[in-house]
Amino acid sequence: MKIIRMIIFLLPLLGLAANQKHLSIDESIKIALEQNPNIKMAGEKVNDAQQQVYQAYGSALPSVSLQGTRIMDEKVQVIQNPFALPGASTTLELDFTMDYQYDVRVSQPLFTGGKIAMGTFMAQKGLNLVQSQYAQERNNLSFNVIQSYLAMLVSKEFLAVAEDGYNTAYEFYEISKLLYAQGMISKLDLLQTEVQAANLLPQKTQAENGVIMAAAGLKMLLGLDSNTEIVLTDVMSYNPGQYNLNELQAKALKNRNEIKQMDISKSLSSMNVNMARSDFLPMVALSYSYSKSGNDLAIYSDWDDSYMVAVGFSYDLFKGGTRFSKVQQAKIAERQMNYGYDALKDAVLFDVEQSYLRLVEAEKNILSQGKTVGQAEEAARLAKIQFREGTITNLQANQVQINLTAAKANYLQALFNYTLAEASIKKATGESLHN
Repeated sequence: MKIIRMIIFLLPLLGLAANQKHLSIDESIKIALEQNPNIKMAGEKVNDAQQQVYQAYGSALPSVSLQGTRIMDEKVQVIQNPFALPGASTTLELDFTMDYQYDVRVSQPLFTGGKIAMGTFMAQKGLNLVQSQYAQERNNLSFNVIQSYLAMLVSKEFLAVAEDGYNTAYEFYEISKLLYAQGMISKLDLLQTEVQAANLLPQKTQAENGVIMAAAGLKMLLGLDSNTEIVLTDVMSYNPGQYNLNELQAKALKNRNEIKQMDISKSLSSMNVNMARSDFLPMVALSYSYSKSGNDLAIYSDWDDSYMVAVGFSYDLFKGGTRFSKVQQAKIAERQMNYGYDALKDAVLFDVEQSYLRLVEAEKNILSQGKTVGQAEEAARLAKIQFREGTITNLQANQVQINLTAAKANYLQALFNYTLAEASIKKATGESLHN
């Protein structure tokens, strides 16, 4: 019976452990990249672009078609026979068709003004563009996972600070009850400590809700069930690095996917100009056809056959100026792309500078708030002793505790900002955020 009762007691705990998932930042990113539907959709776009490349190469190869006919019923042409003998039929039936016929046709483009070659190059560039967009999507998702992971970490730390503040305030209230019983403080002082503890309870509840919402956001990104309990294995820590703004900006111009995509788009716009110009050139194609026909399937050797080899030439002499207009339109699009490229470079440089300045600001706050926390903790320790001895008032003790809570919260926020700023710098410079 004891064993049965123990099993019944442990079953809920085992179920809880089964729903737990211990995650580091790297593990979280890996899960998101495998399960996120937007990433899967972006991967299918890459596959689609690859098929377009195959189609472009296929347009340079010959096309072959096979066609067969079987005449089921027909009405032949009837004419009068002027040479008919007396008593003979005066009409003749003329049947020039065969009941069975098949044709094989082969067509090979010889010269298309560069359309096929340009189409192949453009399809390959299009594939490169989609692949770069796919890499960018993966990096953006990785950054969002890092941000959500850190948000959950800092929300749990804020909860710990709120709980510590509430517990300390409640401890002051308990001390106040003893002091009041001894006649060392007034009823007003006792009520103030009770109100102070009660005022901190909503902050504790808000912090608890913050942890729940942060966990829900991370689960959504990772595609995890809402009943899964996430246990974070990484911690936030201050590990200062060496960063140079000019080096970061140069790295961003070299590695950012947006810059690579704009380079590809510029190449495509230049190819579009050449594609528009190709309309001024003739089209030449080689064609071959073979035909065989007969009236009896059993006597295939009596069937007639024929073939034809031809070179076709096509050239538009005048199209109302539309070809010239298309060339000009392609040139305008090319110039717009060049302007966009310059604007994008400025935006990338500004993005890197913003991330760098946020990092510097967060680092300064960490250093200053780290000292403040140490001082506030010591002040809180002394205040507790002095309040117990009755040498300071309740308001003074409460203010010391408020200062400690604010210092811890500010330090956590600075640490969060610094850690996120480091990830932002990696993202801004085009560095991969996943393995």
